[in-house]
Amino acid sequence: MALEKLKIKAEQDQEGDFAEEIEVLFNPNQVQIDKTGWTYGEKGEPIASKDLATLKITLFFDTTLQSSPPDNVQEYTQKVFTLTQPRIGTPVKRPPRCQLVWGKIGGSNNILLPDGFLESVSKTLTHFLEDGTPVRATLDCTFREWATGEDRKKAENLIDDPIRIVRRGETLSSIAYEEYGDPALWRTIAEENRLYNPRHIPPGLVLTIPPLPILN
Repeated sequence: MALEKLKIKAEQDQEGDFAEEIEVLFNPNQVQIDKTGWTYGEKGEPIASKDLATLKITLFFDTTLQSSPPDNVQEYTQKVFTLTQPRIGTPVKRPPRCQLVWGKIGGSNNILLPDGFLESVSKTLTHFLEDGTPVRATLDCTFREWATGEDRKKAENLIDDPIRIVRRGETLSSIAYEEYGDPALWRTIAEENRLYNPRHIPPGLVLTIPPLPILN
């Protein structure tokens, strides 16, 4: 079985297409995801935080193991660096949104970051040929979760439209993340729609998105 590589999917030409795919040279040793659940209000009372999640990851690049003579490693690192450059939207452009996918869960792609953007990246060149060509590098990347005002309302369980039509490439986990802010709540949608095979949801399928129960 081939080694499953972490992939960064990004908007290529238009909003939401996620058509560009960057496969890392070497899988990371760890992925750090930070999310704040609670903060404090003006009177010191605990309230739900509106801060978005961040994902931090260090990517390693070494072309001495890929070809002989080695390529300039920046040919590979530049693909990630360009994710910080504005290219999507009119007339004002913004950097592309991204998805991070690695491995499988329940037979479907394991989406580490369903929708976010590359907030910052730091490149360190660590090895050079005699002529100065860099051949080894690390990228310290911080991705931040993307959420519009509408997405924030859905995360607070304000389901304004209970009907949703499945789009190509969507999974129950990604839909649960958009609707509830938590991909683990896919079973709520599966049970409501009596999906006996939740791994197979064809494009065009009409789903009912139920509100979550309010815990007293």
